[in-house]
Amino acid sequence: MKNLLKQLMPSNRQHSEYNAQKNYHMASLISLAIAIEGFILSIVSLIDSNFVIVLTTLAYALLMLATFIYTKLTKKLTFFYISASIMVICLTVWFLYSGGTEGFGIIWIAVIPLFTLYLIPYKCFLCINFVVLVLLMAGLWSPLGDTELVYAFNNAFKTRFPLLYLFEFIFSIFLKHRIFMTENELLEQKDILASENKMAALIQKSFFQQEMSSFKGWDIACSLIPLAGISGDLYDLYPKHVSLEKTDKKKTTKKKSESNEKEEIKGLGIFDSSGHGITTGIITMLAKNIFKQEFYESENKSIVDLVENINVRFNVEKGEVDTYMTGILLRMKEVDSKGNGHIEFVNAGHQSPIIYRKQNESFELINNSTLSVGAIGLSSIEPYYDSIELTMSKGDELILYTDGVINCCAPGGRRLGQQGFINILAANINKPADEQLNDVISGIASFKGMEPSKDDMTIMVLRYQG
Repeated sequence: MKNLLKQLMPSNRQHSEYNAQKNYHMASLISLAIAIEGFILSIVSLIDSNFVIVLTTLAYALLMLATFIYTKLTKKLTFFYISASIMVICLTVWFLYSGGTEGFGIIWIAVIPLFTLYLIPYKCFLCINFVVLVLLMAGLWSPLGDTELVYAFNNAFKTRFPLLYLFEFIFSIFLKHRIFMTENELLEQKDILASENKMAALIQKSFFQQEMSSFKGWDIACSLIPLAGISGDLYDLYPKHVSLEKTDKKKTTKKKSESNEKEEIKGLGIFDSSGHGITTGIITMLAKNIFKQEFYESENKSIVDLVENINVRFNVEKGEVDTYMTGILLRMKEVDSKGNGHIEFVNAGHQSPIIYRKQNESFELINNSTLSVGAIGLSSIEPYYDSIELTMSKGDELILYTDGVINCCAPGGRRLGQQGFINILAANINKPADEQLNDVISGIASFKGMEPSKDDMTIMVLRYQG
C-alpha cells in the first residue's frame, strides 16, 4: 500500500519539470528575436561607423543566439536564465554610461521587471531586479552620477526614474507571487487529477483482469490497449458455469483434474463506450457487471431478448450520465453432426466483424442486419436488434475489434482502415491465436510509427478448432 501511495503522489521533480517546460517555447522565441535584432543593429551601426555599438550589439546577439541553440538542443532553460540575467545587467550599465535617449531608457528599464516576470524563476527574478535597482540608485542618486562614468541625465530624470523602477519592481513582485501561487495551485490540481486517473486505471485493470484459458473447441486471444490509463473499451468471456449445489465440491474438482478437460465457453462480448476519462471508466465497470449477470440469467432467452434486457437495465442504472456503448454480444451454439461450430451474435452499432475462411483463405466483413438499429444506452432512440448466425469450420477465425484499431493513422494522416487491418491479419493468419494477436499488434504499431493513438484499441481473435 505504501508503494502504491508513493507511486501516486506528485514529486518536487514533477513541479520543477513543469516550471521548466512551460516557458520553453517563449524563451526560445525571445532568444532568437533578440539575436536577430542584435545582428540587424550591428549591421546598421557598422554602416554608421559606430564601432562601439557594433561590438556591443554583436556581443549580446551572439550570446542570445548561443542561448537559442542550447535551449533548442537540450530543452533546458538554465542557459537562458544566465544569459538573460547577464544581458539585462549589462544593458543597464550601458544605459547609465551612454544614456542614449531618455525616452528609450524609460521604456527599456521600466519593462525589465515585466520582461523577467514570467520567464525567470522567482529567486532569480528577485536577484536580477534588485541588482538593476541598486545600479540605478548608485548611478543616479549617488555622487557617482556626477562623474564621467554616468551619462548627464537631467535632474528630474535622476530623481524620478529609480522611484519609477522601484514601484515597477514592487508591483512585479506582487504579480510574480500571484503567478507563482496560481501555478502551484494548478499543478496541485493536475497532480491530484493524474493520481485519481492512475488509481482509477489500477482499479479498472484489476476489475477487468481475466485469466485466459484454453477453451473446448476454441482458441481465443484478446488484447486491450487503452489510450490513457482508463479505457472506454471492454471485452469479456463467459465460460460455462458448473453448478455445485447438487454435487459434492471435492468430487467435482477431483473429477475435473483427473479428466483434464478444457473449459467450455458459452459466449463473449466486446464493447466500446463513448467518451474518455474517469466517468467512462466507471461506466465500463458498471456495464461489465450488467452484461455478465444478464448473460447467465438469460440463458434460456433469445440473444435478441438478452441484448434488449441489457439495454433497458443499462439505461436505468447509468441514470442521467450521457453515454452509450456500441458492442457485439456473441453466444456459442451446439456443434453439428459434421463437426462445424455455430455461433449467434447481435451487433449493436459496432464495427463489422471480420471472418476468415480457412478452406479458401479468404477474408470478408460481416455487415450488420439492415433491420438492426441503435447502440446500447441511447435513451433518445428506440433500438431494434437483430441476430446473425454463422457456421464455422475447423480453422475459421472470427476477429472482433473496436474502432480505435481501424481509425489509427500513420505519420502523415493515412488511416489504417478495414482493408489495412485485413492486410495485417492476412500476414499473420496461420499461427496460434496468442502469437497471431501479438504479431498483429506489432504490425499496427509499425504502421502507426511515432503517430500517437487517438482511441483505445481492442482486438479479439476466435479460432474454431473443432
